[in-house]
Amino acid sequence: MARTLGRGSEHEKDIEDRSLAKALHVLKEMKAAGKTWQEMGARMEREFGASLEKDQLKALVR
Repeated sequence: MARTLGRGSEHEKDIEDRSLAKALHVLKEMKAAGKTWQEMGARMEREFGASLEKDQLKALVR
């Protein structure tokens, strides 16, 4: 039972980390760090499960 409860809190953390607010924060940090649009897109797909094109990424970091 303790393992189940422990996994539950990990699952909640995963949900929080995949929020739109978190994704926007990550994108803005990456842009400030000079990352390429390709790098930003790859990270969004890997961490948030969202496949975005360059124009979509640009619109989000404005």
